[in-house]
Amino acid sequence: MSTPAPATGNDSPKLRDDTTRFLCGAAHRDEEFADSAIREYLVEATRSIPRSPGVNSGAVLREAVAARTRRKVRDGLLLVLAVAALFAASGTVLVIWLVIASLAAAGAGARMAFARPRRVAQRGPAVLGAIASAIALFFVLYKFIEELDDSTSYCRPRYEECGPESSDGALAVLIIAIVLIFAVLFADRVVTWLLVTKSFRRAGFRTSKGEKELWRNEWAFRGLGHANYAAALALYPVEEDDEPDEADGAQVIVYHGYRPFVGSGAMFEPWSMALPLKPAEGKLDAPLPGFALPELYERITSELVKTGRSPSLSPGHRLRNLQTGDRVVISSVELIDHIDDAEARIVLPDKDHSPQDTVSRSVVDDLITRPMEWMRYFRSFQVETWDRDVVISAYLTFGLDDEMLYVEWTPCILHPINSEHRKIDMLPEQSLRPFVEAIVDLLRFPASIPKRFTTAVGWMNPIPQAEGTYVAERYGASNSLRELASRSQVDNYFQLTDVERYIKVLESRLLRTLGEFLESKGISVTEFMEQAMQVTSNNVHITGPVISSNIGTSGKARTGKTNVGKGTS
Repeated sequence: MSTPAPATGNDSPKLRDDTTRFLCGAAHRDEEFADSAIREYLVEATRSIPRSPGVNSGAVLREAVAARTRRKVRDGLLLVLAVAALFAASGTVLVIWLVIASLAAAGAGARMAFARPRRVAQRGPAVLGAIASAIALFFVLYKFIEELDDSTSYCRPRYEECGPESSDGALAVLIIAIVLIFAVLFADRVVTWLLVTKSFRRAGFRTSKGEKELWRNEWAFRGLGHANYAAALALYPVEEDDEPDEADGAQVIVYHGYRPFVGSGAMFEPWSMALPLKPAEGKLDAPLPGFALPELYERITSELVKTGRSPSLSPGHRLRNLQTGDRVVISSVELIDHIDDAEARIVLPDKDHSPQDTVSRSVVDDLITRPMEWMRYFRSFQVETWDRDVVISAYLTFGLDDEMLYVEWTPCILHPINSEHRKIDMLPEQSLRPFVEAIVDLLRFPASIPKRFTTAVGWMNPIPQAEGTYVAERYGASNSLRELASRSQVDNYFQLTDVERYIKVLESRLLRTLGEFLESKGISVTEFMEQAMQVTSNNVHITGPVISSNIGTSGKARTGKTNVGKGTS
């Protein structure tokens, strides 16, 4: 049997990092993504912010602010022009335009509804938009009914006029208003097109202003609204890079909701074991030498890092760059419940600011041996693949006493960015598409007035918090930037099998190392091997809970459980 030749040098191809520019483009093309990013990262000054692999958060957030400001200016101008058109146009013209707009908007809305669930707008601006729309609709119907009455009324010959005479001035105002509405819509489409086809292309993409602009007033549009969020944006410099974890500390994750590993994607079939510690056969009378959990963590980590030595084991030799680190995971609800405890003050020394990003090694060592219900320690392992389109993370934790060892393993998958956000590389620089899209926007403009009103007057306020109380949602994160724009499935079969490959390889190495470690300590591995067999048997994950076993699993895990979509790379 031949063995793979040892790898020489760094033969793994460099990961192409397109995530940041794709998300910058998404901020200008997807209003929901931009608003969600601002609300999650910039509005709450006390929120713990998770890391996003391969994402320059500062660059993306600045584009989100610029995009939101541009939309507010656009829709504010359109509302003023809409009022002028409303008073100048006849009731018949308005009703016909409204019917056409409703049909066009209904078709577009149906497609979006099937594509993904829509975010519910903020109640305050939405109510104001509904009231304003109701008033405008009443005015349109009033004018239309009045014209019908005039057209059907009896006309006597001796009268010179049989109905209201149309005003040339009103017609001129209507034409000018419609032309200006189209001009605003077209200008907005052109600016967005220039951004995604020039500013966010791989060759010319920059996160800060250079010596020469790619198109006129590029940075004037990309800098809109930054002054309104200056203090919040200062926390996210555009020069940030992926910094390695500090050797003497652990990254803190304060989460809100169910998912504890915010930023790592969806959990992929975690499992656990409870192993009795008994002397090996032939050594029943000998006392167990015992071991400490830090020793076990270091042994597991050193062995898993060796997994990437062979380039044939992982496509692109990605396992060579396996990243490890320490994580302290905290529930925001429980953090608030224990806000006056000494342990909570380590993470949250100032209740008016966000929790600490890291904690010291002394805190980590204490959590390893004495974990709390609301604050846990995990050793993390992360592999970035497919040019960072897919990220596999796994979180490991142990529990130990004189008679029992508890093992918990939680893999997570960060799926590719939505395919719509990656289409910017396929858009031509010269195209009539902005013009056509502006015409479509003009046709369905009356039906979009409620939403445009909400955008123009909408605001984002921090979550209300009464004096002397603390709201958990203000401190805990629910999503990272990557997760806000990611899909719920992989793009193709190879990505699916790679997810399975990396998880199985790491699991197999983990189980083997754990068995060898226990055996080296004179501990019986008979029951461990039985439980490990159930994890790896038939090369699939456990399906449901295992009867008559100490292994626990979540849900149903099986090869192919991760869905494959029709995304494009």
